[in-house]
Parts: sequence; C-alpha cells; structure tokens
Amino acid sequence: MPGVDVRTQILDAAVECLAATGFDGTSLSAVAGRAGVSRPTVYRHFGSREQLVEAALLRLSEQIVERIWESAQGAGSAAELVVETTLRARYEFRTQPALAPVAFPDRSTFVLARASLSAEALAMTKRFLTPVLRFQPELEAELDEIAETVIRFLLSLVWFDGDAADEDALRGYLHRRLVPALGIRPADDPVAARAGQTRPMTSAP
Repeated sequence: MPGVDVRTQILDAAVECLAATGFDGTSLSAVAGRAGVSRPTVYRHFGSREQLVEAALLRLSEQIVERIWESAQGAGSAAELVVETTLRARYEFRTQPALAPVAFPDRSTFVLARASLSAEALAMTKRFLTPVLRFQPELEAELDEIAETVIRFLLSLVWFDGDAADEDALRGYLHRRLVPALGIRPADDPVAARAGQTRPMTSAP
C-alpha cells in the first residue's frame, strides 16, 4: 500500500481513537490496532504520540474549516464574518467527539493547545478569515496576527464558557470585544456596509 494511503489510514484511526477514548487512550499501539498496521509503521510516520495527535487534529480541522467557511457565506461585514465564524468554530469544538480533549481540557491541554496554535492551524484559520479582506483590504498585512487572536479568543470560549451560554449574548460579546481587538470596523459602520455591497464573496483559497 502506498505510504500516503497508510498515513491517511493512520490519521483516520487516530481521530477515531480520540473520539472513543480521549487523549490518554490514544497510544501508538491503540492507533495501530485500529488502523490495521504495526506499531513500528505508525512510528515511522509519526515519531511520538504528540505528533500523531497534532496531525490527526489538523486533518479533522481541514474538514471543519470547510463547514466554518460555509457558515460565513451570508456575512454582510467583516465584523459579522469574524463573529459568525468564531461562533461556528466554537460549536464544532463542542460537538466533535475527537476534539473533546480540547473542549474539556485535562493534562493533555498543553499538547493540544500547542497544536491549535501551530503554523498549520494558523494557516487554516487564515483560510476562513481571508474574506475579511473583501471588506477591509488594508488588513492584509495583519491577517496572521488576526488569525492568532481569533484562535486565542476561541480557545478561551471553548475552555471557560459554560454550555448554557446564550448564543445571542455571546454574539454581542464578540462584537463588543473581539471585533475592536482585531482592528475591524463595527458591523453598523456605514463604510463597512458599503464595502460588503461592492465586493463579491470569493471562495476559500
């Protein structure tokens, strides 16, 4: 079997393992068993459990990014786009079993937080934030920092926000706190509204 197929097989097994048993139960041996390969085969592709978990979460994140992107299609301003994608990402974190170690952290928190802020995760976050430039093209040079700030806000919402939090109240909080922190014009800004009317929405890169 080609190496790339084996790697995909291992990553799929790791996602299943995370969903079923959490971080503590996701050992190289457990993943090897689910993938139908030997432990040395897993080790050849991923040198440690931490590397394997990080890669598995990033693979899952690619699928989530597509759903987040779809949720932003109707945004009428940069502020609305950022707020709605953040809310959707929070929902995904809380409903994906494989992401439970991140949503409900334990001693694995450090490893998974590092994965969340890795270069690959930042790149994926930029993908669904790039349409912000449709409204405020002057923010292009700051997009990396904007993506990192969104991730940090998102993780704080996932870790510390209660399950019963009212979504409308949370939406208002993000408009009041996150949007200004990113240097984005408020949703009711007339300049922001005109930008949304004059620039077409493009697909995620």
